[in-house]
Amino acid sequence: MKKKQFIYWVSLVVGMFLVFVGGEAFAQADTAADVDSAITTGVKLTAQKDTLDAWDAMILATSDNGITDAQAQNAYQDIITTNGFLSGTVQDPSGVSDVAGVIGLRALGKDPANVEKKDLVGQVINDPLAKIAKPSLYTLVNDLEALSTGSYGKASETARATLTKQILADRDPAAGIWTSSWGNVDLTARAIQALSMNMDQPGVPAAIQKAVSVIENDYYQQNGGFGNQTNKEDQYNNITMVNALAAAGVDVYTSLNGKSDYQAPVQRLLDQKDISADSNSMLLQQATYTLEQAKFTKDGGQGWIFNFGENPTFRARELAKLNAAATTKRQAINNDSQSSATDKATAISTINQTLENYITKINADTTDEAAIADRAVGVAEINNVKVVDSSAASSSSGTTITNNYTTIINSAPSSSSSSVASSSSSAVPVTKPTTTKKAKSAKGSVVYALTTVKLYKSTDFNKRQLTKIYKKQARINRPMFLVLKQTTNQQGYAIYRVRDLRSGKTGYMLSAAKYLTGAYYSAKVTRVKVLNPKGINEYSNRQLSGRKKHVKKNRSLNVEKVVDYGHTSRLQLTNGRYVSANKRLVLATKIAKTSGQNTDAAGTPVATAPSPTTSTSSSSSTTTTTPSVPTTTPTGSNNASSSSTNTSGTTNDNSGTNTNATTETVTVSVNANGSVLASGSITLAKGATALDALNALASQHNMSITTVGSGITAYVKGINGYNAGPAGTMTGWLYSINGNQPNTSIGAYVVANGDRISLNYNK
Repeated sequence: MKKKQFIYWVSLVVGMFLVFVGGEAFAQADTAADVDSAITTGVKLTAQKDTLDAWDAMILATSDNGITDAQAQNAYQDIITTNGFLSGTVQDPSGVSDVAGVIGLRALGKDPANVEKKDLVGQVINDPLAKIAKPSLYTLVNDLEALSTGSYGKASETARATLTKQILADRDPAAGIWTSSWGNVDLTARAIQALSMNMDQPGVPAAIQKAVSVIENDYYQQNGGFGNQTNKEDQYNNITMVNALAAAGVDVYTSLNGKSDYQAPVQRLLDQKDISADSNSMLLQQATYTLEQAKFTKDGGQGWIFNFGENPTFRARELAKLNAAATTKRQAINNDSQSSATDKATAISTINQTLENYITKINADTTDEAAIADRAVGVAEINNVKVVDSSAASSSSGTTITNNYTTIINSAPSSSSSSVASSSSSAVPVTKPTTTKKAKSAKGSVVYALTTVKLYKSTDFNKRQLTKIYKKQARINRPMFLVLKQTTNQQGYAIYRVRDLRSGKTGYMLSAAKYLTGAYYSAKVTRVKVLNPKGINEYSNRQLSGRKKHVKKNRSLNVEKVVDYGHTSRLQLTNGRYVSANKRLVLATKIAKTSGQNTDAAGTPVATAPSPTTSTSSSSSTTTTTPSVPTTTPTGSNNASSSSTNTSGTTNDNSGTNTNATTETVTVSVNANGSVLASGSITLAKGATALDALNALASQHNMSITTVGSGITAYVKGINGYNAGPAGTMTGWLYSINGNQPNTSIGAYVVANGDRISLNYNK
């Protein structure tokens, strides 16, 4: 044998070996990418249609970019004009059926029980075809799917229970699936799909488990399709069965029986090439939303993707983004040629655990804000995972401290460093400083913009770093941000690193109370008024599932307590139900503040950012002694109860840096609606209050100020026509010192030299 021939045959044998050994893994990776590509194509072709129907609306609503307002209006018009009941005409066979109409309207965020002043849900409940002696299984399945998309009242729940029992009763007890003389695959798939939306009904989980087992053992074919000797494989049947299995939680990206020579069901769909410009409309729709369902399940979603009562449209998008981040990070770690296989496996295990944790959170989220926030934090944690060199860690002296993302080695000090420390301590006696209690961090909280705010790429705030300007918006449209970090920049401003919850864009912005405040109530709110023009819903639990009642705009609700929920919060009403605590949706009209708690005018505890010059504590003093000149370093604390000790032994409330001066110089600014009404430097006699400083500024700028009370009861009622609202409302003036809100009134707070006093009008 010639040398070239030998090399050829060796290469061929090795190549075949690699295909058999690693082919399945490579196929799965390629399949996942191909599914994503096919979905993108399907969504693009759907969006290009001149007229969109209910199924098109569902496809677009759950896609990565969601459905646009124009597309939603297009689909809505088609639903109300082609559905016989809604249009008041005879139902056209090509028009939108009652069932598709209900599901499509839910995809558009509409209430199918009240559309164009008509109850489409009631039509489904009273479907005459379901009332006959032996209704078609397809009728039962269709009606159950429609009624399972939300909570529509007692009549709907009763109908769901009845339909579920009928479908279970129609199953062939011997075969374990649903059978007919003309085929079993499509019928069984539709039954599984409808029942997967009703897992809480008696007998449903066991029936689905049995049916899936029968399909996998008796109908699953080597090419990934479904059929047997009496049930010929069909491309429509394959699509429907893949959809049903995925909705039931089956991984259709891999072989169902574990055999490497059996192709994954989703690959069979790709091989059928149903998603193309040449496909008919129905085939394109079914193939596209089936692949969306398969991806949704693979990404950690639960149940049918179009069950919008349990799976809001945003969930698929956020799960997809979370999984994409995990995939990218895994690939980066696997490509790390410097790390050992063991260390890389450990890091990937951390990624998988983090992914699982945030999949669980997103599946529990019922608002897009909460899901976006959880996804953003999850992606950040995944991206923070690092490969740790275990050999270096084990050989280092000291203690190994492991957290979720990295391993930190704290080396024990050497003998020389110990002796230096000992020598230093004997030569320079240092009094251990009192630990100052830090204010609650804003990291992980959701805030919204009160006025125009700017987003910068870095902490250096200049025009070159400016990436976006958010114009001031009405309350219900205010942009919301997740706080990722809280710090102070080079210019000395307290800032946040944030993520825009709508676009996902990250950057830095000023964190002062006049710009940003908490987007969710977290204090003792006792009554709220509904602001959302579309109203809000009352739910049976804090996950905001199980809708009980719709509440219209301007209605008032009595609140029992505020309940934390992830990065957000809920309001538990006095009737035991729950509503969102989002300030864009509701306005607190009555609030009982907790004693000693710093809150903003909307009842949100203030998470103060670090100040470049001062810090705030309830009661603290710091004394530092050196061997040559024993002096006291003031803390710059800004509460009336705090004090600092100077060399002469005298004390002074709120002392600043000029402890021996007879005057204090402060800066005062007054802000309303994003504009500075007045600001300036004020010099006051020692012992003056923040209200004295405000009055002095008013004299300089000829401002009109209305106050009530004095001392600890002093309250600023109005400045230049910006007046506080009626008692119990949140409208009024809020003052802060160095970015923090003291626990005393403006008339009782004694200023310190260098204080920055700010008054902001809260609408």
